[in-house]
Amino acid sequence: MTASIVWGGVCSHTGAMMRAPKVGEGEGDRVARVFSAFDELAASLHKSGAQVLVTIATDHFLTFDYANLPVFSIGTGAKFRGHGEFGVPQRDFDGVEELGEAVHASLVRGGFDAASARAMPLDHSFSCPLQLMFKTRSMPVLPIYVNCTVPPLPTLERCLAFGKALGQALRAQSVVDRVAVVGTGGISHWVGMPQTGTINEEFDMRFLDDFTHGRFEDVAKYDSEDVIRKAGNGAAEIRNWLVAAGACNSRAARQLAYEPVHAWSTGIGVLEMVP
Repeated sequence: MTASIVWGGVCSHTGAMMRAPKVGEGEGDRVARVFSAFDELAASLHKSGAQVLVTIATDHFLTFDYANLPVFSIGTGAKFRGHGEFGVPQRDFDGVEELGEAVHASLVRGGFDAASARAMPLDHSFSCPLQLMFKTRSMPVLPIYVNCTVPPLPTLERCLAFGKALGQALRAQSVVDRVAVVGTGGISHWVGMPQTGTINEEFDMRFLDDFTHGRFEDVAKYDSEDVIRKAGNGAAEIRNWLVAAGACNSRAARQLAYEPVHAWSTGIGVLEMVP
């Protein structure tokens, strides 16, 4: 028996979504469109009948730091505690221990020396989008950590290849039948930098055009340093979108929303993958 990846999505995240969901009059419509897109994404996810949501995100020195900083890490536990930081309400998430172990073993056999993290607390990069997608219904999660913060970062091409290997591992396992995948991060934003608050809409639109048209190999060839220079250190999180695209083996993506929300200092994208 082989499993199926029945749903895929990608989205931006920022704790400000949870901390300051209501913004000034000038951006109220933009925020409403973002939350409406997340509602649409959640409805599609739950309609798919998925039994687990593989969530690809990063960490901001809460779970991993210079003492222990893997490039890729697989959450192999049965429960994942949320840090509840950055204005995001504290919430814990169920896992599927056997699934995490099977995926981790498969990735290592496939040449990706990913770490296994049985107890992997989740910061807002995971919990913010999960809470927006689990407002009315939830499901177990399989968290996949990607280092998007501390150089040397995995190359964009390596992240796409990791995603393809992840997809193979998910389809080969026999723990659950129906799997969903979401990658979260970006798009343009600067974190803790003098440019914080800047949004590069030109970069975002170019990236979204490539992504929605399924030009994932082209995105993987972006110059990583140029991405960070033009779109901020937070834009390094497009790695998570590439992992999701590789795992889903999608041909394109459908854009549900793009809004440059200055109150949140981030170019916000919400997309559903097209099989």
